[in-house]
Amino acid sequence: MSSMKNLQLLLAVLLPLAALGNLLPGYSAPGDVPEISGEELQDSTGAFEHHKWLSIARILHRDITRLRDEQFQRDFGEPVANMTNYASVRSKTPLISPSDGCYSKNFSAQRCLRRIYAGLSTYREYLSKVERENLTAAQVTDIKLRTTSLLNIIKEKVDDAPIQPHSVSELPDGSAWTQRTVTHSILYNLEVFLKETSRAINFINKKLGNHIRKEIKESKWPSEKHSQE
Repeated sequence: MSSMKNLQLLLAVLLPLAALGNLLPGYSAPGDVPEISGEELQDSTGAFEHHKWLSIARILHRDITRLRDEQFQRDFGEPVANMTNYASVRSKTPLISPSDGCYSKNFSAQRCLRRIYAGLSTYREYLSKVERENLTAAQVTDIKLRTTSLLNIIKEKVDDAPIQPHSVSELPDGSAWTQRTVTHSILYNLEVFLKETSRAINFINKKLGNHIRKEIKESKWPSEKHSQE
């Protein structure tokens, strides 16, 4: 009887995390998905302790999308649908690539989280530049605070080796037009970066959830047998 109560308590902790993981779609890349081992994440219990990191990433993505659209419509005087026409004038800022280990085919939790951490650290610095463009001040402040919160959570989940920063060229400075295009570049690319970040975190949550479910399933049989005896 006691083993059944213990199982119910474990499921009460696990199910909210599973529900959170389903808020975002998973990876669509083809190929077999490897299990996340204990060597890839230092402490799998962090999935419970920091289960809100997916929520933070999703809120950041939502807020950056709104800010991007606001800036584009204000500074370019065009509808959001015309944003793709400005791809050629965008500056280079960090993006997640297949070699970063964030896609299901060659997924590596450590490599992926380290690249996300490096990229977000760069964007946190860029947000000071965005803040000077007279956009919604309170919204930019909230974005910076949430970015810092997400960075702190990710930092706790990676190993102690130094994290290499993203290698990016210095953003141009000059005319009003240059300032507009640079701000647009930061917001546009950060939206893409956060979308991939959310997918990676969602993927990690799901794999950790599956691993814990498997452990519960394998451990409950001996307990039930012992209770019956």
